[in-house]
Amino acid sequence: MLDLAGQELIEAGFRVDTPSIEQPEWGDTLRDILARDGGANFALTMSGVGPQLTVDGRLLWEHLQLPLFNWNCDHPCYYVSRRVTNSRYLLHGYVFPDHAHYNVEYLNPTGVAFTAHLAMPQRRCFANAPLPLARRNGRILFLKSGRDTNTIEAHWRRAVPCCRDIMFAAAEALLHASTADFVPAIRSIGERHGVVLHPSNSIALDMIQEVDAYIRFKRTNLVLRAVLDYPVDVHGVGWEWFPWDGTKARYLGPMACAATMASLPGYLGALSINPLVDLSVHDRVFHAIAADVPPCSDSNIFSRAELPTLEPYAFRFTPDSVAQAVDALPSDPQAALDATETTYQPLQPRYTLRHSVLHIAQAALLHNENRRWAP
Repeated sequence: MLDLAGQELIEAGFRVDTPSIEQPEWGDTLRDILARDGGANFALTMSGVGPQLTVDGRLLWEHLQLPLFNWNCDHPCYYVSRRVTNSRYLLHGYVFPDHAHYNVEYLNPTGVAFTAHLAMPQRRCFANAPLPLARRNGRILFLKSGRDTNTIEAHWRRAVPCCRDIMFAAAEALLHASTADFVPAIRSIGERHGVVLHPSNSIALDMIQEVDAYIRFKRTNLVLRAVLDYPVDVHGVGWEWFPWDGTKARYLGPMACAATMASLPGYLGALSINPLVDLSVHDRVFHAIAADVPPCSDSNIFSRAELPTLEPYAFRFTPDSVAQAVDALPSDPQAALDATETTYQPLQPRYTLRHSVLHIAQAALLHNENRRWAP
């Protein structure tokens, strides 16, 4: 994903360097980059890799006076320590606006959070896209890891009784809800058990994380069971427990991002699930549209407003609704392709990866030590 973002920045006129902190000499590489003429305007990372790096007990980015935009894909309840650092040089950014709202409203480390959709790359990033219908494989791609929710429930039963009871009740109440509903629900349920929780409390954040993960796996399992009679290729980890025998769906193990982008255009459709958000869609939906592959995902506020032509391929989390949306792909594949192309053009340029990275660059420059507010 960072490679894609970097390419967009290069084409927009930025010089981009990509030191990897997995390499032992990454510090020397970074020093060489900063010593060059012009230095660097900002740094970009994803999902909390690097914000907590220090030099002599001081944040690296403060030491360098270099803004770092931390582009997060998950809810702030995951890896909380990465989301609460208060530094003018650390910009808390989110792929999903729902998560940015939570960060500002309940954690508020800096008084500002930024949103940048993980939106559509350029179509030429997908090999041979768009492919004519005759050259596609007639199957549906489902990129999603799985987990048996029975194992999560068994883990919960060993928890402190009041936490156990809150999580079970919240999981039932929030199965069809979104991120915005978590705080009032868990707070209300907690009060019934004598626990008054603030959304910034570590216990509350731990429980939100547990329930969020549980519901996402619960939804994933529901969707997969509903499509077993369809030609679905499942890529991901954690599906070894699932009963695959006698189904048209098949489990093919994990697949790297580059391989996914190369194979995606050959599919009839792309099945996806949003992470309990209402104000954007998963990057798999954006990528499918960019590759001219009809996306089939759960309907939310964003999709109904911005992707209305694709609503016949959107579902609610009931078996019948999922099956109906998936069935619409092989029933009339040309109509699905036409709807995808009709959706693609109006999304530009606001929901492109180029738009997102330029927004990130502007946000970072606001925090540059030498910024100027006057025109």
